[in-house]
Amino acid sequence: MAIPKQLPFVLIVSHALTGHLAPLIRISSALHARGWEVYFLGPTAHRSRIEASGASFIPLSPTADLDDKAYYEAPPQPDYASLHWASRALIDLREQCIAPLPAQWLSFVAALRLLRSRDPERGVVLVNEAFFYGALPMYLGALDADDDVLETTVLGSVCVSVTVPAIRSAELPPIGYPFAFDGSVAGRARNAKLWERSWARKAEPLTTFLDTMLREAGARRGVDEIFLSGANYTAHETILQLGVPGFEYPRSDWPPGFKFAGLVQGPPKSSSAAAAKPKDPPFDWWEEIVANSALDSLPPSDPRRAQKKKVIVVAQGTVEINPHDLIIPTLEAFACREDVLVVAILGWKDASLLTYDSSIKTPANARIADYLSYDAVLAHADVWVHNAGFGAVNHGIANGVPMVVAGEGMDKTENARRVAWSGIGVDLGCSRATSEQVREGVERVLQDEQFTKRIRELQKQSEDIDCFSIVHEELLRIAETRPGIKQRGLER
Repeated sequence: MAIPKQLPFVLIVSHALTGHLAPLIRISSALHARGWEVYFLGPTAHRSRIEASGASFIPLSPTADLDDKAYYEAPPQPDYASLHWASRALIDLREQCIAPLPAQWLSFVAALRLLRSRDPERGVVLVNEAFFYGALPMYLGALDADDDVLETTVLGSVCVSVTVPAIRSAELPPIGYPFAFDGSVAGRARNAKLWERSWARKAEPLTTFLDTMLREAGARRGVDEIFLSGANYTAHETILQLGVPGFEYPRSDWPPGFKFAGLVQGPPKSSSAAAAKPKDPPFDWWEEIVANSALDSLPPSDPRRAQKKKVIVVAQGTVEINPHDLIIPTLEAFACREDVLVVAILGWKDASLLTYDSSIKTPANARIADYLSYDAVLAHADVWVHNAGFGAVNHGIANGVPMVVAGEGMDKTENARRVAWSGIGVDLGCSRATSEQVREGVERVLQDEQFTKRIRELQKQSEDIDCFSIVHEELLRIAETRPGIKQRGLER
């Protein structure tokens, strides 16, 4: 598709959690490199990362400016940590996604007004991460009180999904329910009951609260569906699902405009204007990891090949960050193994194991990183142990590393089930694994070649789909066709 002489502005909006922001920041970097003028409406806690992508940063208003690290250090209610993960997820959805909606909306409209003031003729293409609800009133009849900035400025929008798709399907139970994918007649009947009888009741407070916040923001109607049915996706003309088809259940009722867009994770493709190859991490033990990998390149007859150690990488993620959940059990599981190196990633700059337990002693075969590029280290890994975040799964797929997962909360249970279903790893079925569970899971992955074979099939899928080119081409299509705002059930 030909590139117009003057491209529209790109405005990116995203939920404030690191796992949601990170893929959009990579997309921002790729679009900037391809000549788009990118603006990013986001949280001030991540301003430096956003600006490093080449985007111009626009801060959210203070009441919508979520600092995800601070949120989990001081959660919204005292008993938060002791609650079941499903209860915590409902709190997070209310406090992180729905409650800030009116303030997000005002910030969003202000951002559009800012861009129009810079050039009234260029227009804006919106890139909307699915769990930023602040633009949703635009599709439900909300109008700006001062002028027609919505109608004249937004040329069109694309939804980017950075989690498993929370879109209702006849073949799936509501997200988080412990039932398998089932497209049979009996399975569809079961799913319908779960949606209409069980989830509708549990979600009713959120369904009502969302409509209340939409009305407060000026929407003329609510979404008219059970919460998490997919309105935040289907409001947009196009839904770009990050990921590969082989990891997702083959449902038959995808909404119009849905397409898999590949991965932002992994080494950049030669045809894409993505970020450069990750730099070598600044750890004094990093050369040991690189040298260990280099043993594979020696001739088969070279006795030094026998010295190569298995590298197990374990990460806790950026939300559930207690190392006793997964990192410490992994260190303990292989502490006495001279043929193994364990690289543990704590997930936050300047984090330390001693912060959680001053008695922890690091095994001789363990290498600890406060913060480390997953792509850099997974290039040297044999097994990837993590708590089933969607981004972590995709890093494993992009690098062709089979995995062992143990995680609960938000979409982690769904991701873990798909890891097992797709054959790319072992789901331990818990949030806090024992050292025995981790050891058994890792040994199973190392001994069964089917895990490596299957994940390399998915890795090939990721290599065949250039995510950044897909996003670029979709934005060019919008710039050329200018579909405008699709308002759900309302006359324009």
